[in-house]
Amino acid sequence: MSLTIISIQACDHLLPLREPLVTSRHAYNSLASVFVLVTLSDGSEGLGEARECTQITGETQKSILTAITDHIAPALIGRDAEDLEEVHTAMRMAIVNNSAARSAVDIALHDAIGHARGLSITKLLGGGDTRPVPSSRAISVGRTPDMIEEARSAVAVGFRTLKIKTGIDAAAELAAIMEIRAEVGPDILLKLDANQAWSLSEATRFLDWVETANIQMVEQPLPAWDLAGSAELRRRTPIPIMLDEGVHSPEGAYLALEAGACDYINIKLLKTGGLYPALKLIAVAESAGVACQIGTLDSSVGSAAAVHLVRSRRSLRFAEINGPSRLVKDVAQGFVLTDGMANVQDGPGLGICADHDSLGFVRSIN
Repeated sequence: MSLTIISIQACDHLLPLREPLVTSRHAYNSLASVFVLVTLSDGSEGLGEARECTQITGETQKSILTAITDHIAPALIGRDAEDLEEVHTAMRMAIVNNSAARSAVDIALHDAIGHARGLSITKLLGGGDTRPVPSSRAISVGRTPDMIEEARSAVAVGFRTLKIKTGIDAAAELAAIMEIRAEVGPDILLKLDANQAWSLSEATRFLDWVETANIQMVEQPLPAWDLAGSAELRRRTPIPIMLDEGVHSPEGAYLALEAGACDYINIKLLKTGGLYPALKLIAVAESAGVACQIGTLDSSVGSAAAVHLVRSRRSLRFAEINGPSRLVKDVAQGFVLTDGMANVQDGPGLGICADHDSLGFVRSIN
């Protein structure tokens, strides 16, 4: 039996964080998120999520909501939910860019199809792994004592990989990194993330300084557009380079890999436009022998989608999926983070449960 899309609803929510997450470009005190509820012709429903991230996609919470309700939903009603190639073509024709908006709808469709077919999203994507996913934990850039304490607390609850935010005060951050390494010992993996803050000379100098701290990789050290600079930085430092803001799509991955600009690629579903296009990006990376990371800062809805994607592809070697642990209050149940390992309950679709009424949705089928 074919599954037709009969309803797409979207609503916005502000999700406060327990503690601020501070990067070189932005301080997050809350997540301005949009949730999507898709209803199919058999009555199956699915949830999706995207957050405002103007520094990466240029979308605001309001623009995501408007893109979905005024452009994407009208273009998709009546279409075959499982013809995802046609669904994504229709979304791109309805509105240019707006990848976060498309991602929220894509995740909701996968969740709804999973419920209709009795399959987890991992299975829908072609995977079969059900093991928990090791997650890194980002450490906010700030005062050295605060960074050290945050790192100590993360290790105490089981995280084995820390990603230290950098790019504001090189001397202070260098001191923090060295003290964190001394504090957590040699067995904890350390990554850096400059969020585009450095020039080529600044990145070269900083990475020379921290090389003795045994850094696993550095994420997006240079501006997103500077693929040539990233390629040159790779020649100057033995520390592997991961691109994040610099790669949004399969085409972007091809250009970055052709330029020799990275060792790894960080995938965010709000950049790719959802799970379906993320698989295309991963395939490009796999063809070049390049491993990927999945990164999220979402509630249990988006976090569960990330877990399923990791389980479906072996080339997703790294993950940062701990958004729900940062929230004052989550919107769903079923995502679990224990000892630095992200997991979801067994079940169809995303494997989570949420009160659709409390999110503000009107049930289309009773």
